[in-house]
Amino acid sequence: MIVVFITVKLKKLILIIAVLVVLIAAIIVLLVGCGKSDTAETAVLGNTTATLVIDPGHGGIDGGAVSESGVKESDINLAISDKMACLADFLGVRYVKTVEADAVSGESAGYSEHENLVSRAKIVNSTENAVLISVHQNEYPNELVKGAEVMYADTDGSRNLAESMQSLLVSQLDPENRRVFRPAPQELLLTRSINCPGVLVECGFLSNPSEAEKLASWDYQMKIAAILVASYMNFSATYYNA
Repeated sequence: MIVVFITVKLKKLILIIAVLVVLIAAIIVLLVGCGKSDTAETAVLGNTTATLVIDPGHGGIDGGAVSESGVKESDINLAISDKMACLADFLGVRYVKTVEADAVSGESAGYSEHENLVSRAKIVNSTENAVLISVHQNEYPNELVKGAEVMYADTDGSRNLAESMQSLLVSQLDPENRRVFRPAPQELLLTRSINCPGVLVECGFLSNPSEAEKLASWDYQMKIAAILVASYMNFSATYYNA
């Protein structure tokens, strides 16, 4: 029992160190701007054989949830994903994005959500040693409901990634959050279509006015981005062997 206790404590310590490293990187990115570091050739605490796949949920005519003030989910998803990419660049973390700009997701009347998700899944499955993080925002009829929640694909490693990510989102972002990680519902096409570790992160509830205000802010988005990147780095360091 003692050995297990120490192991759990050590894992939590490693997670905290990982997020602190990425938060420091976030401060540097804030001061010097976004761009790949000339000195960061490998991922800190990460694994250079893995590739982070950043998926900004929704986009284009498919804006997703909308806050009371009119902020679209797709805009927040893209903003957090862009910050994840900035941090990945700075830390030397290899990554690809399923969507480079909001317009890519479709603005025409012929836009198909199904085809869009199939296209994203193809990008994930064609990426060697991929780890997917799909960024989303939640909503609920009761505006009091709040908190980030991680859902994981039915693929090897996904549950471990979700567990550590949920732990960091609670401990480093919102200690009052009582939501827990859980399997992704089968109706979510992206998570059921991938063949690699992957999670879908509901970063918060746009239906909760106070949380929606935070989710729309630059600093809160950067904190979320840092936690997601740190979770990936910690996971990839052990999942894919160099």
